[in-house]
Amino acid sequence: MLARWLDLYDDLDVVDPSVAFADGGIKSAAYAAINPQLKMPTFVAANGLCVPESEVINAYLTDAASEGARRSATPRTIEARTNGTLATRVHDQYLVPIQGAMYRGPMDRATRATQLAEIARQLRILDEIVGREDGDFAAGETKSAADAALFPTLIFCDFLLPKYFGWDRPFGANLRRMYEAVKRDPDGEVVYAEVRGGLEAWERAGRFEKVGIVDDVADASFQWSF
Repeated sequence: MLARWLDLYDDLDVVDPSVAFADGGIKSAAYAAINPQLKMPTFVAANGLCVPESEVINAYLTDAASEGARRSATPRTIEARTNGTLATRVHDQYLVPIQGAMYRGPMDRATRATQLAEIARQLRILDEIVGREDGDFAAGETKSAADAALFPTLIFCDFLLPKYFGWDRPFGANLRRMYEAVKRDPDGEVVYAEVRGGLEAWERAGRFEKVGIVDDVADASFQWSF
């Protein structure tokens, strides 16, 4: 989404690592040569520079767009830029590692319940951060890498938490304002359709029954809704 906002998307070749590295995908020796952490995503520049980690890739794209005098996705003030960076860091460090409790399994039932409670806490923290700046987006009036980081996770939360875990409201008013603003954006609309479509495909395939979520939530001895 950020690459689209920066008018760089057509310069990218988006590759499925399971196809590009047929001998093991992201667990292959060939993939380890470009990202020894064996994680997704990895960006490989035309000059061969290998850049892992979403936040670092987004910084690279932002700098590349700036050097090429293309569109900007950089908030105007130091406060807005700082809040955007903080929102991204909190999301990447504290929410992403546990968000699998919404869709992965089999998982120890107590662990899933504990991680869902922590997801609720981190969403409250993010809501406060996003609410510090005036404007519709995570860093205020300018859509930025922070929105690109948070938006896909919020799609997961908005789809899964009410339907499968009984949450009345998956996130607060500030995140909701940002989420709806990105959904209205033409590029955000494309990303929303891609991510939501993937979740609906999981649902049709019975994923949430297979990984134990439906049975877990039926156990009333744990709290599932926050």
